[in-house]
Amino acid sequence: MNATSVLQQWSRERSDLAAALARHTLAIALGARRSVSGIRWRGALVVTAAEALAGRDEVVLVSEHGETQGSVIACDLATDVAVLRIGAQALPDADADAAGAGATAAAAPMLEGGAGVVIVGRAAAGPVMGFGTVRLAGPAWRSRRGGAIAQRLEFEAALDGRFEGALVADFAGTAQAMLVSGPRGRLLGIPGQTIHRIVAAVEQHGYLPRPYLGLRLQGLWLDEATRNRWGRSSRSLAAVAGVESESPAEAAGIAPGDLLEAIDGVMIDDAEGLAAQLAQSRPGGSVELRLRRGGQSQTLQVRVGERRRPQR
Repeated sequence: MNATSVLQQWSRERSDLAAALARHTLAIALGARRSVSGIRWRGALVVTAAEALAGRDEVVLVSEHGETQGSVIACDLATDVAVLRIGAQALPDADADAAGAGATAAAAPMLEGGAGVVIVGRAAAGPVMGFGTVRLAGPAWRSRRGGAIAQRLEFEAALDGRFEGALVADFAGTAQAMLVSGPRGRLLGIPGQTIHRIVAAVEQHGYLPRPYLGLRLQGLWLDEATRNRWGRSSRSLAAVAGVESESPAEAAGIAPGDLLEAIDGVMIDDAEGLAAQLAQSRPGGSVELRLRRGGQSQTLQVRVGERRRPQR
């Protein structure tokens, strides 16, 4: 076989691999000129990047079968995974493809640095495809919002915004991750194991159980003298601006004006810090809150509630 034939075969194999993966993808229209990608994970459930949805409850999805409506049934900003449900009638092959891309992703071996990947998404006009390299394959980590993610993945590839939420697979065609945008233009991957965990929770409950305390917080700036007196290095502190009625926070006796210092021994500077730590707890468990009231420090045990989102 000459060099030209080898290159032609290599090109056909790449094209065939990308085409086989494209059937698992949909386009999600977010405006007249903007779309991101989604992955048919299992049956009528689709996953995409949570941040890209910007709080939407309904979206238009585009597949090879045309346009249809999809309902957002879970949106986990901590891991950047959103789960959508699409009507089975809109996917004529849903039963034949009931496993979806998630069939192999949950048990797939972890990617290694330097490995090649194929990245497949979809735009309104059809599938979009690219190839890249695993730039970083690290251990499990937590996002800045506290989400537990099974493996740190960064990719090197030349892609545009339509690939947000796209399927990342290895050269064997095994689904490995979902592509999302990271800080400073990085391309991150949310591993299949993480997506599987979230989808399984949605399938079990009909929604994604989320820990809940019922606090509304606002930032409070501290002067240097106060920081030194209270032993804090941060210039900010989370002040309780409101407590929701019949919430775990109200049951624990937390009141407007209280200043939150720490949760489970971890210092809290703002609402985002509280959310990141709370994301590591489970509804039904308890957390230890250290707060200041009237200048005096005290500790409370608060039972974690559950914020429900009704099934659609």
